[in-house]
Amino acid sequence: MKSTIIKILSVLLLVSAASCRKLDLEPLGVLDEKALFGNEDGARKFVSAIYGHLPIEDFVYHPERGFRWEHYWQNHEALTAMSGEMTGQFWGVVGAQGFGYWPYDRIRNINTFIVGLPTYKDNFAEDRYNNILGEAHFLRAFFYFSLVKRYGGVPIVKDVQDPTADKESLLVPRNKESEVYRFIQEDLQFAIDNMSETSEKGRANKYVAAALLSRAMLYAGSIAKYGSYANLGGEAASKGFAGIAREEAEWFYQKAFDASTVVMNGPYSLYNKKPNDKEANYVDLFLDADSPEDIFIKQYDITAPYGTRLKHSYDANFLPSPSLAAEVESGAYPVLDLVELFGALPITDAEGKPIRYTNRKDLYAGLEPRMRAIVYFSGMELREGSERMAFDMQRGLYLTFPGKASDAQMGSTNAPINSQANRILAGPKNAQYDYKGTKINITGEHGMWKDGHANNTRTGFYVRKYINYKISSKDVRLYNSTQPWKTIRLAEIILNKAEAAYELGLITNNDALKAEAFTYIARIRERAGATPKTFNAAAGNINKYGYPLDENLQFIREERYRELCFENHHWWDMRRWRTADVELNNFVPNCLMPYLVLDEMKYNAQGQRINSYIFLKEKEPWNKTFNFEKKWYYEPLPGGELNKNPNLYPQNPIY
Repeated sequence: MKSTIIKILSVLLLVSAASCRKLDLEPLGVLDEKALFGNEDGARKFVSAIYGHLPIEDFVYHPERGFRWEHYWQNHEALTAMSGEMTGQFWGVVGAQGFGYWPYDRIRNINTFIVGLPTYKDNFAEDRYNNILGEAHFLRAFFYFSLVKRYGGVPIVKDVQDPTADKESLLVPRNKESEVYRFIQEDLQFAIDNMSETSEKGRANKYVAAALLSRAMLYAGSIAKYGSYANLGGEAASKGFAGIAREEAEWFYQKAFDASTVVMNGPYSLYNKKPNDKEANYVDLFLDADSPEDIFIKQYDITAPYGTRLKHSYDANFLPSPSLAAEVESGAYPVLDLVELFGALPITDAEGKPIRYTNRKDLYAGLEPRMRAIVYFSGMELREGSERMAFDMQRGLYLTFPGKASDAQMGSTNAPINSQANRILAGPKNAQYDYKGTKINITGEHGMWKDGHANNTRTGFYVRKYINYKISSKDVRLYNSTQPWKTIRLAEIILNKAEAAYELGLITNNDALKAEAFTYIARIRERAGATPKTFNAAAGNINKYGYPLDENLQFIREERYRELCFENHHWWDMRRWRTADVELNNFVPNCLMPYLVLDEMKYNAQGQRINSYIFLKEKEPWNKTFNFEKKWYYEPLPGGELNKNPNLYPQNPIY
């Protein structure tokens, strides 16, 4: 029976490897255990195949459909929309209860390898044997982390179950949430202790394992410290399946701190190839295939002849067409709430009146370079050379705007200044208004249009992070993007260490640790071109989330949001901090709406028109509201699994 299982596994895994990634080694076909595990060539192939199934929340991930949904190009429904970083056509509760992820088939494959490999240890050089066994432990930890952050406690299965065994022995019960995190720590520590310091791109090494440990332990520490504030009751909570005891927080934070230190002492450095142009430097960080900041990436191969499933559609999903993209149109847009985390925009003067701009570029010229590198403002240019074209976003026209920005009442149609006689909005694209014999475009080439037009910006911004400005518009098509996903990069680990250090400082009343945290924040902000921020020993508490929160720690959290936005972190951060039910309580995103004021237009001596633009803060025009239910701090255990294994009960709280 065991040999049959191995043969089946080898076929499935090797076919998967051939279809999901380019390998240096050719598939061998159907192999028995000795041929597969008994030599380095076969063992590496077996492990390589598992990487293609890693639960990486990247360009092709959908929080309700899985890690490679058939229509994965529709990833504007991804975590960024759920977490409030973007709004779009599907803004709302998409994916909050997951998709029943249950990868125990993958875990079984890894367990088969871990249990079977020692039989053939003498066939390997010691360092090669240790490395590949450590790699298997890393992969198992990766799958378990994807489970525990969704469900809390799940069954820990280390052995290869015999399907012919007594049924009761196969119905494994849940472990406590803290036990799962400690199991992850054990697996990753084994990987750190046994793996080499280097690896080929897309595969793990000692530092990749330490980086994942840094991330996972930070999650566990946060849940231990803040989990009780969600007030989740019921049997799952009381038995420790959903929640971690507060007294365990220090242990987990220390593990996160120590693992981060291992990574930061490794061979990585913050991307800084263009130190004199911090905006361009930050843009290129996400496109450079040879970045010293990359710890673990998911590659998309432009040359492999395996069809579209080795490419993604990020550029086509987030650029407007037809002028900037060849097909589709952007379906999700950054919100002003996120942009304002970087600092106040210069849109009003000291009296509250809208500042006038003759050139829209002047609005963002003096803002933090990192912010300019993350979102496209109206007037920014996507490409250079013959395809040079600016993003043209305009909400509409005002015949006159004599008062304060507050007179517009966040875009309300009830505001007198927004009467139909004074504020002109357009339904279809390219609609014009006749002003004193001159035809004026009511909206911009790339929005914002009204009356049901979904795929153009409704916030005044487009996403810039990860957009490949180097490719031609004709190449911006579905399934044609190849930039890699930065699964783990050094900036995250630095932020992990800062947060862990500050939390440890709070727990142990150690101001030196708190101050140390801000030395790490300084590294992130210096690279970003941001104003320095230092530890404030006199900072007080805020009570924004229903529990007291140190103002310094709030800044550290916000710096994490600024640096890692659009990288699918914030949804999970809000969940581990237990802040989502407050941050996303009746949340309607804010937008930045550019308008042209007609009675202020002038003409120079050459007859060229000099425009007068204002920027107004408004609510999202579709008035889409998000509410986070407390039960969503955990996803429900899949119903099909509960039916097969009643020992998985109790179900998670409130479900």
